[in-house]
Amino acid sequence: MDGGIKIGKIFGIDVSLDYSWFLIFALITFALTFTVFPQMSPGLSLATYFAMGLITSLLFFGSVLFHEAMHSLIAKRNGLNIEDIRLMVFGGVSELTEEPHSPGVEFRMAIVGPLSSIVLGGISLGIFFIGRGLNLGPFINVPAFWLGYINLLLGVFNLLPGFPLDGGRVLRSAVWYFTGSLKRATSVASGFGKGLAYTMILAGILGPFLGDLSLLWFVLIGWYLLRAADSGYRQVIFEETLEGIKVDQAMTRDPETVNPDISIEQMVKDYFMQHNWLVYPVVEDGSVEGIISIDNIKDVPRRSWKRKRVRDIMRPISTEFVTTPETEISNLMPKLNSKSNGRLLIIKGGRLLGILTMTDVNRFVIRRLKAEEARRSAA
Repeated sequence: MDGGIKIGKIFGIDVSLDYSWFLIFALITFALTFTVFPQMSPGLSLATYFAMGLITSLLFFGSVLFHEAMHSLIAKRNGLNIEDIRLMVFGGVSELTEEPHSPGVEFRMAIVGPLSSIVLGGISLGIFFIGRGLNLGPFINVPAFWLGYINLLLGVFNLLPGFPLDGGRVLRSAVWYFTGSLKRATSVASGFGKGLAYTMILAGILGPFLGDLSLLWFVLIGWYLLRAADSGYRQVIFEETLEGIKVDQAMTRDPETVNPDISIEQMVKDYFMQHNWLVYPVVEDGSVEGIISIDNIKDVPRRSWKRKRVRDIMRPISTEFVTTPETEISNLMPKLNSKSNGRLLIIKGGRLLGILTMTDVNRFVIRRLKAEEARRSAA
């Protein structure tokens, strides 16, 4: 969860605010306070506009969080791992550690987000019409109308058939269903996503010449969609390349180990300062005792480094960061990404055979893709 602030959990999933969220929150609050609400309901005090703007901004991002929570709930119910829900400058994102297992799962997970936004939009507009009939006043009616409009807009926008938008995922699920190929489906949906992104970027560039500076936002949104569409396709290629690949095909064999009885000072001097590894297996008499990382040392006062031993601060052996050489790498990605400091110890018969890192996995994928490219070129 680097680069964000954790604010709680929903359905057991961490929820965080990206630092960019504070910028968009401030901009929306400012726009509502000084432009939107004064135009919708003139004659109120600045303090009233500010209170309306602040509360409405919070409710809007609550709506975005609800949208992402619905994605995450459906994903969890279908056996997918969600690492984090993050609110950021372009809204929100549920961070999947793996692709959906079938077109049906993809469809259900994708469609529930826009539908939830449309439902929230309808509820908000319902509150507006009831409030107007009961003469509840602008403090309720104006924010309700804006929230209804913006949630409907959010739902419709997300239904556009461009990956990684929800509509693009719906499109991908349909192509996947009819072709049986996730790779082909992602290629088609990503193509639509890139087309949508380039259209938005062009509209943003032309906006100022047409007298509409607000369209400049389209450049940023289009750039974000372009990157995300390309990243989504590369992720599918990455996962397909790893399909059926065992740990012993990619792991680093016979990694350097440390003895649990050396001092922390010696650990820092002879290992962390001499080599590139950030995590080391701790081994005594051929038996794996645990792992030690640079993070374990950060909280130890410098004056204690000579006295304390590696065994005092190491992370004891655990199934969270241990696997076997026969395990398929694709089954380990959630664990490798979230629970193991990015490293897994490969143990068989009580003996340490190697270590697997994301660097090892990425290096293997690059080698395999280059070999396939070379075979195609030679054919």
